[in-house]
Amino acid sequence: MGPRLALLAGLVIAPTAAPAILVAGIVHAELLTLRPFTWGSGLVARAAARCVLAERAVDPSLFTIPENGMFTLGRPAYVEALRAYASGTRAGSSAYLVWFATACALGAKAVTV
Repeated sequence: MGPRLALLAGLVIAPTAAPAILVAGIVHAELLTLRPFTWGSGLVARAAARCVLAERAVDPSLFTIPENGMFTLGRPAYVEALRAYASGTRAGSSAYLVWFATACALGAKAVTV
């Protein structure tokens, strides 16, 4: 877990032209795949994804609610998406990232200002 977590930290702090939603999704999935904490890895993963979205100017005021989108899509879809990512295949990663982007979009729709 140590080297993979170090690579993740590097991803988070490195300048990149990659879309923020992609980076946030990878951060979320990696933390849930690694499960670095005895308790709360999911909570930390969701918070870290929100921090990436804020830091990379997608949601600087933290108004969107990605968790709402995750809830709307349902737990079975959440688990299936994470299993697909953890498979390590391109198709699995793509399926997970589509799920994550959809959850974020649904979370943005849920906002009332």
